[in-house]
Amino acid sequence: MIIAIDGPSASGKGTLAKKLAEHYQLAYLDTGLLYRKVAFDVIEAGEDPANIEAAEKAALGLDMTDVEESRLRTPQIAQAASIVAAQPRVRAAILQFQRGFAKKPQGAVLDGRDIGSFVCPDADIKLFVSASAKVRAKRRFLELAAAGY
Repeated sequence: MIIAIDGPSASGKGTLAKKLAEHYQLAYLDTGLLYRKVAFDVIEAGEDPANIEAAEKAALGLDMTDVEESRLRTPQIAQAASIVAAQPRVRAAILQFQRGFAKKPQGAVLDGRDIGSFVCPDADIKLFVSASAKVRAKRRFLELAAAGY
């Protein structure tokens, strides 16, 4: 079973996805974290996130084991993730990673953007989660404040 959850930032899709994954004992993937990890790996390698070759190399070698999320959820990494995410070769590599993850034998829950329409168009269940701009801004503010930003 593949569950695809789409929605804007801070809409609650991650919270819902984690709970569904736990309930149904499915693998969970925060697809936005993939771009952050690529950006992090590029920066850790001493490269510029705008360097297409470095970003593609990081995306093709993406390893999500032992990921320390707090290191990926900084403003610097968010900004760098926007840069690498705009690169078509990075997007292609990430797309393959996402689709491979979704094909886990036990099933998977993926959250992000375009998951149900593009990444997993044949998902068994597709959800779109939303919240008002005010609620989303408050959630993001609280998240960043709790992280010391």
